[in-house]
Amino acid sequence: MSFALTALLPLALLASMLSSISCTKKASEDPKTLYVGLSSAPATLDPRNAMDAGGMRLTGLLFSSIVRLGPDLEIIGEAASQWSYKNLTYTFTLRPGLQFVGADGKPFPVTKEDFDFSMETFRASGRFANSLEPIASVETTYDVAKGGTLLIKLKSYSATLLTDLTPVKILPKKIVTEKGDAFRDHPVGSGPFRFVSADANEIRLKSNPDCPYVQPKIENVAFKIVREDNTRFLKVMKGELDLVQQELPPSKVVELEKKGGFQIHKYPGLSMTYLLVNLKDQTFQSKESRQALSLAFNRDEIIRFKLEGLAQPATSILSPINPYHDGSLVAPKFDLDQAKKLIKSAGLEGKEITLKTSNSTQAVENGKVLANQLEAAGLKVKLQSFEWATFYKDMDQGNFQLATMKWVGTTDPDIYKTAFHSQEVPPKGRNRGSYNNPQVDRLVDQGRGIEDVRKRIDHYKRVQKIVYDELPMIPLWYEYEVAVASPRVKNYSPSKNGDYSSLTKIEKE
Repeated sequence: MSFALTALLPLALLASMLSSISCTKKASEDPKTLYVGLSSAPATLDPRNAMDAGGMRLTGLLFSSIVRLGPDLEIIGEAASQWSYKNLTYTFTLRPGLQFVGADGKPFPVTKEDFDFSMETFRASGRFANSLEPIASVETTYDVAKGGTLLIKLKSYSATLLTDLTPVKILPKKIVTEKGDAFRDHPVGSGPFRFVSADANEIRLKSNPDCPYVQPKIENVAFKIVREDNTRFLKVMKGELDLVQQELPPSKVVELEKKGGFQIHKYPGLSMTYLLVNLKDQTFQSKESRQALSLAFNRDEIIRFKLEGLAQPATSILSPINPYHDGSLVAPKFDLDQAKKLIKSAGLEGKEITLKTSNSTQAVENGKVLANQLEAAGLKVKLQSFEWATFYKDMDQGNFQLATMKWVGTTDPDIYKTAFHSQEVPPKGRNRGSYNNPQVDRLVDQGRGIEDVRKRIDHYKRVQKIVYDELPMIPLWYEYEVAVASPRVKNYSPSKNGDYSSLTKIEKE
């Protein structure tokens, strides 16, 4: 008997492996489930605190906004079907039929109290309070059968109000109040998908066919968290992942192009990678020291050899597809000799500095290249990488000298207020470098009140030029958006803003 068991064990193991492979294949070919690859898990699915790209994209599927940014960078309605503006008052017509759906699949109606609670919550939040500060009062009427009206009265005209409303999600007051911080683990929204489950390796959503503004074509979406780049690439190659958006290294995109048979979408996007500089640290308080950093980077070489040409040198937070982008700004040049001179004159030659990145493979690899180029200019660089939550916390707390970061999905030029106003230092805003320039403060404060679009464009060109010259951050490159879909995926067209709204239109063979 002992011998028989010993002999059968390898066969049992083989049978188990074959069963596993069979199940994996069967799952990937399931026409009712879309498998989407992620390189890391979102920090949270609570829209009040979702600040990373993954978190913001997923909460956009789970929760309804009043309005949101559309695929062509226009403002479109979600909870609101239409709106108008007159005499400092926005009037939003709210759709009937809005219902929250929990993990159990049981719907319950959105109420007037939920709208009021949501607006109050986001207006009071440190992350959103400043952008929503122009709001004087909010009045809501709502009945799930009839719809309703949302009146937002302003203290003064705000050119950014509609954009500033896009992250405001409709929250279920009773559940949020009862759950508190635990709401992030069991989010309940009224969006086109509902939350089903989440663990370290997968987040599973199910379609909400009763969503009044969009009905998903696909029944289930499984977000597979595959942290290692090569493993994620192999899963795409084998057909275990149906879709990846901006989740593959450029070299792997090139391999997929050579192999053929995949739908590969490449297009200019809204993402901008930059070097964040801590201006509270004496090392880089002088403009000359920051100029040295910028001159030390050979962006063209990095884009050509590291990014496979899927980027272009950056000059501003606003990418070239943004109508507010200042196209007259010249891409920063590479001048190693001048960088060495400036570093030496600033007394930084041989000085050890710390460069922090997240622990994603691409961020670490890019960090190594940047560190090497800074060392060639005369600095000693200690490269540190951290998992996202720790890295993000360090950025907000000013615990860094230099760090690689990315602005994602930026459309309105008011981002310059969030990024550079002296009163926007975390936790209130995202001026993580602690830049302080009274002229910039004044200009970005004025920018919100400019109604004429042409004048507003010219106004923000002044802002972009000042920041370009002052270098409170070092612009590096604009990444192209790259999405790869399997041949089984139908009706997929990625959004210019990089969100997941296009998943609602997908069908799968």
